Amino acid sequence: MNTTVTKQIDKITREKLQQSLIPHNRNKLSRILSGLILLGASSQLAAQQLPEQQPASSGQTSADAANLIETDPTGAGVQELLVLGEAEKKKTLKAVHDEPISISIVSGSDLDRELAQDYNAISKRLANVTFNQSNTRGASLSVRGVGKRAFSEVQDPSVLVVQDDVSFGLTSLGNFDFYDIETVEGHRGPQGTLGGKGGSSGAVYVTTKRPSFTPSSDYSLTYGQRDTVIVKAATGGPVIEDLLAWRGAMVVDKGRGYYESEYDENYSMYNKNRLSGRVQFLLTPSEKLDARLSVDIEPKAPQLQNGLTFRHDQPITYENGALTDTSASTARGKLYGLVDKNNNITTPGRAWFSDRDYTYYGNWVNEGRQKVNFNQNQGQTVSNKGASTEINYKFENHSLKSITAWREFTFDAHNDEGTPFDISRDGGGGVFYEQYSQEFRISANPNDTFDYQGGIIFFKTNNDIVSKAGWGSDAGAWFASVKQYEVLDRPSSTYRGAGLALLKDSLDDALRRGDTWVDTQSNAIYGQSDWHWSEQATLTTGLRIGSEDRRTEDRVTLIANGSGRGLNPVQVRGISLGGFQLKADGTLDINNTDEQLRLADSVASRYYGATITNTPGDAYKSLVKNQTEQVVQAKALRAAQIGQLYNSVVDTYEDTLYTGNISQSYKFNDEVTGYATWQHGEKSGTGFNINGVVTGVKPEITNSYELGIKTFLFDETLTLNLDIFVMDIKDYQQAIRVVDEFTTEFNISNINPALTGAELQTARNIAVAYTSAQGNVNKVQVQGIEFDGSYTGIDNITLRFSGAYNDAVYKDFKNSPKPDEWAYKAEPFVDQTGKNLPGAAKFTFNFGAEYRRPVFEKAEFHTSFNTAYTSSYLNNDTLSSYSYIAPYSLTDAAIGLGAIDSTFDVSLIVKNLFDERPHEVGWTTYDPSPYPRWVGVTFSSKF
Repeated sequence: MNTTVTKQIDKITREKLQQSLIPHNRNKLSRILSGLILLGASSQLAAQQLPEQQPASSGQTSADAANLIETDPTGAGVQELLVLGEAEKKKTLKAVHDEPISISIVSGSDLDRELAQDYNAISKRLANVTFNQSNTRGASLSVRGVGKRAFSEVQDPSVLVVQDDVSFGLTSLGNFDFYDIETVEGHRGPQGTLGGKGGSSGAVYVTTKRPSFTPSSDYSLTYGQRDTVIVKAATGGPVIEDLLAWRGAMVVDKGRGYYESEYDENYSMYNKNRLSGRVQFLLTPSEKLDARLSVDIEPKAPQLQNGLTFRHDQPITYENGALTDTSASTARGKLYGLVDKNNNITTPGRAWFSDRDYTYYGNWVNEGRQKVNFNQNQGQTVSNKGASTEINYKFENHSLKSITAWREFTFDAHNDEGTPFDISRDGGGGVFYEQYSQEFRISANPNDTFDYQGGIIFFKTNNDIVSKAGWGSDAGAWFASVKQYEVLDRPSSTYRGAGLALLKDSLDDALRRGDTWVDTQSNAIYGQSDWHWSEQATLTTGLRIGSEDRRTEDRVTLIANGSGRGLNPVQVRGISLGGFQLKADGTLDINNTDEQLRLADSVASRYYGATITNTPGDAYKSLVKNQTEQVVQAKALRAAQIGQLYNSVVDTYEDTLYTGNISQSYKFNDEVTGYATWQHGEKSGTGFNINGVVTGVKPEITNSYELGIKTFLFDETLTLNLDIFVMDIKDYQQAIRVVDEFTTEFNISNINPALTGAELQTARNIAVAYTSAQGNVNKVQVQGIEFDGSYTGIDNITLRFSGAYNDAVYKDFKNSPKPDEWAYKAEPFVDQTGKNLPGAAKFTFNFGAEYRRPVFEKAEFHTSFNTAYTSSYLNNDTLSSYSYIAPYSLTDAAIGLGAIDSTFDVSLIVKNLFDERPHEVGWTTYDPSPYPRWVGVTFSSKF
């Protein structure tokens, strides 16, 4: 916003609000002035497109407000301007009335009313924007059903998130509490010609409140269920009059989760443990030059999110009647044994587990108890911090902007498998992410028929990703195959004691670690122009040309041998593990070195008491067949869990990507504007590997077509925006089923060399291995209708509403991973062409209302609610029928009483009023809604 206008409004606010107006009108005027500031600077898109003359109109309006004070100190004439101050939603929609794209906007005050302060809450107030729930690392945003992704930091987000003109290279950077917010905007369709990193499906812009020369302070304290305490505070004002202003804000959000831990009552699932603070400084040395510095930090804090999983019986049979568990691979099979189609036990369970107090139906199947029971509660530790500097210099008809920014994000998970058994130890992943960006922008309005914006951005990211798999003392018994377990825990065997020791030591304390380093340099030049070729018609064109230079390096190693070093394989893919080699019958291979033979002797001595002699290998050779069979099975068990290891595998990716748009808008009159828009976006491909074999992912290409109309109706009491759209996406990036080349080659190398002809070909066909990995779906199409609106035609009431019909369909997807219920099929993958994308509901509606009315002499009663409806959809990436989510509505509500001058307010807030808990049934598990009904009381004050 123009610095002169900012100072003018601030001066009016300071001087005039201190005059002898009655509190009621003083409060209304304060809303007007804050509304004028927001109208000039709230919208990301509008702010980038307004030339220097535009903010002056806001300044003129503020002068009008000042004149009203001078001529009418009672404040009666202020009523004429109240539509700006009391209808923030209408006002912000009005600010983008002439923009030829589909936009949803929600104001900070709308969010504050019902404590909506994260991605989940914000998405319930923006049309056709969906939050895909996961933990702090893996959650993602979708626009028009596009953008749901798995844990793959090598893949760019489809939905760009921008806070205060700083693009987030990872959606995870915004997975915290948003606070001190001015507006949040959802832009649908490919973005990028106006700056930032660019988003192939859409963007969410978050604008925080900026420093002001008007002193102000906002405070709130919330107490609620589950030991919740939320503290929010913001304050600021001039440091040096008309030269330096500041603003500081913070949020503390702590509370227990709804779901308790049976193993350790000190922990609960989806607890909140968040603290974040931000400080900003605004320097205005002249009317032409201003600079803003912002620094924020969220210190490391653990939250328990992974493991909120409720279990039930796996179906006994597949769709074709075949048994689903023939190898005791399920928890039920391991604890209770295998069953037939009539649920009769055919193979006994594993005494290792069934002899303990923990039982399958008593502890494992926890769907009815709604509690979790696992022995590792270290949680997921997250930190987030950043800094940015924004410099603006204004000339007569154009302005320059520089945005320099840095951000850092860390995530560290220590996961459990979900039981009190010592099976998985220190599993999960970690992320250390940094991004650096420098952007220069220019905007100009040289004449009445033409204006333009342009710029250049340099965007660099460094991402270190860790994946871990650790094993405990119960892991061997848990992961052993039926045969392995029978050999090592054979009750009648003379060597059962040794077998049990081998079962424990095979994996105990071992730790495998995978490291991925992703370095990316993304640079782009962009521009957009508006040609007002008549008083009613404007042609908008934009182009972005970006370069991508990416390097991905992967490595997987065994970093801790634990108790079973002696059972190691000799090597895995060239990585020496120092084990000894056995033949299939358990005898020593002749190629073992003396060191390997001594290692075999140590195993024979440790587990069977064999005497070690001076001749390497003699102790092991003294073992009988039953003993060597146990060693063979223990080594096979360990090798299977260690899996594929490999030294550094490097892949690079370079490309030039294009984003563009052409829009024609036509203003039929001051109240109705129509537009037609084409948007083109390209999402970067990437380097990727599957089991150490380089496999590239192609760029995702989107073409979006949109027809829309934006209106002011009924004397501008109704604002209604409506559009229809079609998006064609080529090479959509998501998980697909592909050939695992390394495992295939390994299988082929072990084919019996004596086979020939048809037998050899059959063996080769069987040897082909498949896996699920990031890749490209040939074609996706999304089409639908969207609307946004607000209504202020009823006294004391403001209504907000939005919604969408959204049909997101795979048009060509013949290599999808199989859903669980189709695992019996011989085909390695299935054709999901014609099916809707996971997480893409066909109908979504948001409706919110606020009622405010003065009561008594200096008080105001207020109440509000927001309801978000979502129709049914399949949630799992495999489109399993067991991932069905039934239609649901989530409602937040508030009711309160406060002073008209906002110096005090108390509100009762209920989130998820009707306690809806949408979840999928799941094949063996489901993840419940982490946010059941919550009730709290908020005390707030503004000065």
